[in-house]
Amino acid sequence: MNHHEAVNRTVGPGPAAHSRATFVIQGRLARVREQNILFSPSRQAIFAVNDTAAEIWRSLEGGMPLDAISAEMARAGVDRLEANKHVEAALRDWQRLSLIRPHAPLSAPAQGAVSQMVAIAGLKMRLDYPAACAFPAIAVFRHLEVRSERADVLLQLVEREGRVHLFRDGDWILSCAPDELPVMLKGQLLIEVLDRGAYELALHAAALLRHERIVLLCGKPGAGKTTLTLALVHAGFGFASDDVTLLDSRGHGVGLPFAPAVKAGAWPLLAEHYPDLDAVPVCRRPDGRRVRFAVPSDVAPPSPIPIGCVIQLRRGRDAKACLEPVDPASALRVLLNGAFAPGRELSGAAFDALTQVIGSADTYCLTYSKLDDAVELITKACR
Repeated sequence: MNHHEAVNRTVGPGPAAHSRATFVIQGRLARVREQNILFSPSRQAIFAVNDTAAEIWRSLEGGMPLDAISAEMARAGVDRLEANKHVEAALRDWQRLSLIRPHAPLSAPAQGAVSQMVAIAGLKMRLDYPAACAFPAIAVFRHLEVRSERADVLLQLVEREGRVHLFRDGDWILSCAPDELPVMLKGQLLIEVLDRGAYELALHAAALLRHERIVLLCGKPGAGKTTLTLALVHAGFGFASDDVTLLDSRGHGVGLPFAPAVKAGAWPLLAEHYPDLDAVPVCRRPDGRRVRFAVPSDVAPPSPIPIGCVIQLRRGRDAKACLEPVDPASALRVLLNGAFAPGRELSGAAFDALTQVIGSADTYCLTYSKLDDAVELITKACR
């Protein structure tokens, strides 16, 4: 086995009652000049560990049950409760770092599991949650539920030692903390759609529906797409997407209607429009930022809809609100910024679809500071 291959051995039952499942080792341990070094092939990362952690790792590699590891440490003079804590802390850290993972779950939902079938852009996906971890994630995707006996993709979640592990059709994908689960699942569902969906280009743009036409909102991170999208929905626009919109060969759009993740800084701005937002559970992104999911009560149909307006957002402190037309080349650059094409390369068909959009849609740049001013200007432009 070379240095970049994962060790694939079974680890037995753990010291705690809830640690009855087995784990798979996915890293390599080496001793280099009196230092213990762990290598993670999945992350291509190196971690230094102390001698206690190194002994626990070697025992795991040898297939020793976790309770036996604690007992061995106790025989060496470590208090048994402290030994249990050392083992459990190591497991938590190594799961977080993707150095170990549980075995794949059974194909059928485990006892006490909760299943949810959702559809996005025509792709049907089944989510199997452990009952203890189902909320609030299951509520975040409730508006996407469909009745179907067949799923294109099976996503199963397994909880072990305070971490939630995601398996796709039996293959381990990643793990996260329980409060990161809704964000992690949203990201994985987006990946599934982008990998398997039929489209010419995925635009980094929010999509709203007005008079049977799509209004696209584009902008750099921090431009306020999510906040403005929710404010426009409150003002009577239909909701289609707050982040990614698919473009077909005719230049028509299909929004991906995931629930918007509202960052903490925007909670006070939306308090007037969404007074119940303060009661929504707080989730975390991988970067640690807190978000609340504003689950839409209604979404636009999943069929392609012509695009009537493209608006680039520029938010500035104390900026005077104005909505100005932009030329076709500038509008194309805005849409291409952050766009994703199947195969990772913009095709001629995708470019043709973009030019059809720009040729028929109104294109603007919106400069604003206050949310109400932006809503008023967009509403007037889309009459």
